[in-house]
Amino acid sequence: MTDRATAWGPASLSNLGPGFDALGLCLTGLGDRVSASRTDAPGVTVTGPPSLPTDPDRNTAARAAAHVLTQSGLEGGLALEIKKGIPLGSGVGGSAASAVAGAWAANVVLGSPFTKPDLVDAVLEGEVAASGSKHGDNVLPALFGGLVLTSPSDPTEYRHVDLEDAPEIAVLIPHVEVLTRQARAVLPETVPHRDASAQAAELAFLLDALRAGDWLEVGRRIMRDRLAEPHRSTLVPVYDAVKAAALEVGAAGCALTGSGPAMFALPSPDADAETVLEAMKAASLDGAIDAHGWVARVDPGGVRTLDA
Repeated sequence: MTDRATAWGPASLSNLGPGFDALGLCLTGLGDRVSASRTDAPGVTVTGPPSLPTDPDRNTAARAAAHVLTQSGLEGGLALEIKKGIPLGSGVGGSAASAVAGAWAANVVLGSPFTKPDLVDAVLEGEVAASGSKHGDNVLPALFGGLVLTSPSDPTEYRHVDLEDAPEIAVLIPHVEVLTRQARAVLPETVPHRDASAQAAELAFLLDALRAGDWLEVGRRIMRDRLAEPHRSTLVPVYDAVKAAALEVGAAGCALTGSGPAMFALPSPDADAETVLEAMKAASLDGAIDAHGWVARVDPGGVRTLDA
């Protein structure tokens, strides 16, 4: 065991268009840091920015770490210190990043009794604090890295999907807060059969393109969602303008990620991700909404220890 460990929980994209609640992709460049220390007193305590709840049941990192502590069977407790690098309600997996970093830091400080697959239940439990239920499309890619396909009905069922020559990705976060619960509330409870069947086909085509490394086709397919994005895009006032700007300068595709407001764009082979990002920023500013972003790569490793 060690006295203290700090873990990095990376950002992630989810849905990727028609993969609603089923697909997630781990990203470089942005993430949360969670440090864990052993305590004599039982339970989990939290310190962090004022925007985060300190109640362990309502904090994603603490809830995940508490699950690890319970499963370890060790006595004593844990003190967590959270440093947020991902804005709350941004759409790039901020709650998931804290959950996986909390679980991993707890695991390391307890002597690493668990592997990453062993921590799936813990990180899913952490997500309950953010959305009220277990969703794997952000926490599982943040845990394992790369692209993960997961079942919305049972997120403990998942598959890691190998990617070929993934391009850089332009990621923009307009300064509009969209909370997960709010974004779920705008979705219809039922959808027409034709939309459900079309969505299944689009996801199949998207997965095939991802496996084949056909990123031009991936770009086309991420814009074919019928279930979530048509409704959630209304929560982002600059959605249409940002998407149009990205496509105009050479993006192969542009879509919301997760609940939004974040949007991501895949450059076509003859386009530059930085140019696409700058066009997306400018479009948001033209719509009177400030925004920031970065050019990301696929993070193949997921959560990791920064020090121990």
